[in-house]
Amino acid sequence: MASYSVISHLAIRKQIEETNPAVTVENKEINNELFEQTDELLRNVPSLTEEPHNISQAISTILLKLNEICHDLITKKHYRTSFAFAIFNKIFKIYIQILDLHLFVDAILHYDPKRHVHLLRKLLDIENHYDFDKLIQQTSIKGQRELFFSLLKQLDSSAKLISYLQNNLNTNLDTDRILINSCSSVLYTMLKVLNRIQITITDDDLEKYQSPLLTSIIRFMNDYFKNKEYLRVNERNNKKLMTVILRFIVNLTAKILTLRIFINIDYPQTCLSWLSLSYLNATGYLLIICTLKDIACHDEGVIVLNKLNCAEIVHQFKNEALNVHIDFIIDRNMREIASQMLDLILVLIVDPDVLFVEEVNSDAINQVLSTTINTSVSLTFRNEWFHLSELLIGLMKLCTNDNILDFILQKNGCLRFFLTTLRTLLLDIGEKNIDDVDIGLEVLAIMALGNILWSISFHDGYKNDLIQNIDLIKLLEELRESDTLNYTLSYIYIPQQMSSLRRAIDGIRHNLQLYYLRNQKINLTLYDILSAIPKLSISVDFNTGKYLWKDIVETLAQADLIVFLLSKDFFYDKSCRQELIYVTDKLKSLFFPIFIDQNFKSTGWLHKRIARLKSIQFDKTNPISTCEELLSKINEHLYMNISLVRNSLDIKQWSDKEVKEWFMKNDILPELDEFYQFRNGNELLLYAKAILAYPWINEYERIRTRFAEKFQQKNQNLTREQFLQFINQLKILDKQVYFN
Repeated sequence: MASYSVISHLAIRKQIEETNPAVTVENKEINNELFEQTDELLRNVPSLTEEPHNISQAISTILLKLNEICHDLITKKHYRTSFAFAIFNKIFKIYIQILDLHLFVDAILHYDPKRHVHLLRKLLDIENHYDFDKLIQQTSIKGQRELFFSLLKQLDSSAKLISYLQNNLNTNLDTDRILINSCSSVLYTMLKVLNRIQITITDDDLEKYQSPLLTSIIRFMNDYFKNKEYLRVNERNNKKLMTVILRFIVNLTAKILTLRIFINIDYPQTCLSWLSLSYLNATGYLLIICTLKDIACHDEGVIVLNKLNCAEIVHQFKNEALNVHIDFIIDRNMREIASQMLDLILVLIVDPDVLFVEEVNSDAINQVLSTTINTSVSLTFRNEWFHLSELLIGLMKLCTNDNILDFILQKNGCLRFFLTTLRTLLLDIGEKNIDDVDIGLEVLAIMALGNILWSISFHDGYKNDLIQNIDLIKLLEELRESDTLNYTLSYIYIPQQMSSLRRAIDGIRHNLQLYYLRNQKINLTLYDILSAIPKLSISVDFNTGKYLWKDIVETLAQADLIVFLLSKDFFYDKSCRQELIYVTDKLKSLFFPIFIDQNFKSTGWLHKRIARLKSIQFDKTNPISTCEELLSKINEHLYMNISLVRNSLDIKQWSDKEVKEWFMKNDILPELDEFYQFRNGNELLLYAKAILAYPWINEYERIRTRFAEKFQQKNQNLTREQFLQFINQLKILDKQVYFN
């Protein structure tokens, strides 16, 4: 449990409460006194077992003192939320420690069971009395992580709580009923706090809690749901506890990277079995369905759910429970939410080809599309049950089927919706801090949209619309090169069907086959070669149609030299004509024309402006000669001395020794070189091209277990950060132009 000294330094970004200066000193003295009291109690608990004959009395005394402290926190108004939260956490740490003492029940009977119940209620009252929610939200990510795992560790280490979750306590025994009340209250209140914390969690983080804690929680819920039909005692409290537990599990499974843990403990099977029960309430069903939705977002989850006939169970629930369950009949909004999540599950787990031909699934496609559009209008790109990213991943999978893609795009405004949503996300992410909540999910949504646009770019009927918004590709390029993408990719789960942003961008470019503005291949070839020259600063315009003329003018005015790539498409493009005329007639800037189409001859307005100039013919078979000719003209007119000198060292010819030197020079874990055993530079480059075409996390997950086994004697594991360093250097190697 984090101590007060930790809590008070959780990097609160904004003060929550103002303190009256007149009572600051007095409040400080009272706070210190209360803090010292809880600290003393915390120090005394471990020593209770040293005097067994007095342990019952000592526990009673501690409980009495805790009651007084809780009463103070609730009734007195001068405590800051941060201080109250620190004391609240200390009280729980003390309570859980004495809960595990073997004479705890005897002490309660000695202390007064009713007063003990009042103490448990006061603990919950404190949690409701102060705005802990706001405090946690304004705490640093590091502070939230420390708090989360501190609380989780306390739950996991309590023998009594685990025994309660494993249903080892007898409700017919008075002594066990005291423990049941204590454990349920502690569990309920602590999980409410845990549910407020929004942090990134991976399967590695949760692995140590898989057993006994998470396994026991799942067992506890399963026993309750299977016997709920016959339960009558404390049903209201049981329902509240089950809801907060389900929310806790939903918060964990929503991280996606944690799902391996839940698959290991057969949680998908358990959730599907709960859907067959007819007597749960609507909130319970929604939380169970939400968990299944999260599981369906994971590739391993899809495999497991299909083996369990999930699609059949989903259809059965839609056709039966949604239409006859009293909660869904009364609350049509809950029914609609359940239906939306169930349809997304179908889209995520059923093969698109199968989904399209089976009439029973026809409504699912429309439903997911409609839900996506409705969710996109939220300022946070989410509602209580969905984030836009998971819906777009569903649509991304659908769009791999050409028939479904046509079906979606024939709906009025759908292509415009994809383009507008992508632009909105890119603008929003540009204003966020790298550690903001949900930034990883927004990156995932952008990657999904990039993949969707790639699928669309295969269809000639939509290419003009994409060309009119080609500036989005430039924005995607900027994101791809940013620290934001590199940082977030290390902690978000990327489905195997989702190609990397780089691959999607390249795919869109290839399909659109742009010349100048529409032929990027030549443009990028020249750019890649010339941008490697330190003395040159190059700006490339990929826009066409929808662009800001003001931005174009500023770029042109600042340039020392402008190069136009001429072709038939250039001649007939109004935007290109406007730019060239502005350069020649208004700015009168130095410019060079390069003909990229040998069959094109200039006429009319173009010939009039370039006839006096010696043009350059682009040689597709030898672009270096074109660049050398251009540099010769630059040297002549700008009085510079630039040349391309081929680097004598060809990476493909590297020996295994030179490959090892590359690993060392770039601070890459040397065991990675030993693991892959590249024999020469060519093997290294071939690996780079193969691995960079897909999300790097897939390769990391594929090799990390084998890596750990290979270097078991060294006790060397491979972290995401170490592998990402390798990937980043491969990117540099792959795109490097070997000229100086």
